[in-house]
Amino acid sequence: MSKTPKAKPHAKKKPRGHYAFRLFLAGNGPNSHKALSNLRSLCREHLNGHCTIETIDVIRNFEAAARDNILITPALIMVTPGPRVVVLGNLNDREKVLLALRLSGGGES
Repeated sequence: MSKTPKAKPHAKKKPRGHYAFRLFLAGNGPNSHKALSNLRSLCREHLNGHCTIETIDVIRNFEAAARDNILITPALIMVTPGPRVVVLGNLNDREKVLLALRLSGGGES
């Protein structure tokens, strides 16, 4: 008789290690504020504070945006852990952002 694997309940796995994010914003506009607020909330809820957020205002520091090939804001780069991920927009679509940052299993059937 063979054993059938039991279905594991969906438990939220807390990531290990440290995450570093770089968020490119354009001034103090509503999309910039929303993106930063959404990122802080995501870090609080899913990373237990094991992250750093560097914000860069492309109006004041366009060279930094050019170095990272950022032409649209808001733009989030997950610097570590690799590989690098870029997410564009105000980060409102929580499910898609979590999938892009590899913080959600997604696609499980």
